[in-house]
Amino acid sequence: MFQPLLVIAFCVFLTACGQQSSAELSLAQPWTLMTNCETPSEHELKIIETAVEAIALDHGPIQNSLTIGAQKTLGYGLTRRLAGSSIFVCTPDSIMEKVGSLIKERQGFGGGRLVEYQLQLAEKIPMPNKIVVEQVGKTAFNESTQYSELFLRTDIRPMARSTLATFGKSAAAFQDVAVRQMSSETSLGTGAAQVAAAVGYPEAIPRIVEMINAMVGQFPANAAIPLGARDRLLELAWAIYFAGENGRNASASVHMLMQRKVESRAPPFGIVGVSPKRLCRVLERIEGPAATLQYPYCNDPSIPFEQ
Repeated sequence: MFQPLLVIAFCVFLTACGQQSSAELSLAQPWTLMTNCETPSEHELKIIETAVEAIALDHGPIQNSLTIGAQKTLGYGLTRRLAGSSIFVCTPDSIMEKVGSLIKERQGFGGGRLVEYQLQLAEKIPMPNKIVVEQVGKTAFNESTQYSELFLRTDIRPMARSTLATFGKSAAAFQDVAVRQMSSETSLGTGAAQVAAAVGYPEAIPRIVEMINAMVGQFPANAAIPLGARDRLLELAWAIYFAGENGRNASASVHMLMQRKVESRAPPFGIVGVSPKRLCRVLERIEGPAATLQYPYCNDPSIPFEQ
């Protein structure tokens, strides 16, 4: 099983802790692109390699607890504890390529439904094979709610859609359903927009920009964008990133958002208006690190991320 520290980190990045309804959770975000990580030490690398060996030893038709633990270790990743903080440890691509080959040999993740650690593991595999893409896609666009392993009554289909979007054009088989379900109303809709953009649907970017403009236009320029809208806009900004070169032409929408204030939880003070620091990572991915220099809050460690 993964350590409680990882659950806490997962809560922080997905803003899911303590919430009861799945409808407004900001789950349509690419986990591996959101987080910084550092090169593993010799000891950490040994742990990672041991997890891969455990998966390699599993030849039976039923997943054993050791394999599940190994997949969780690789999916959630290692966390290095520091004085008063922590940081994630990178898993080398060469190791994840081997994991991808092992999962292909076993015809995917098995017959059960996918949960968070498997989606994160799939997202880390360079050029995932057709079996992995199909399993993630079936989870992403399943007609039934796909419940979280971690959070009560939480639907992880938005997370699966964001994972599917990281596969790019390899997810082309899911273009039609993604286009039909694009919207700015929920993270299911924004997750669908990410997939539509990632596979290269021609009208995806114009529709995404239109959705962003319509949502922002609901709020006065001097007012902070409310929590729910803030999360949907962040997810749509990631959709612009997933569009690749086409997304670069629409990055003005991200710049517009970065000039606004957004609501953030600030216990015990309640809700406050802050700069949308989580958008900095998106803009950096779209235009490069230099693009964030015009927004001082992006590189100021004293300014926290919105929660």
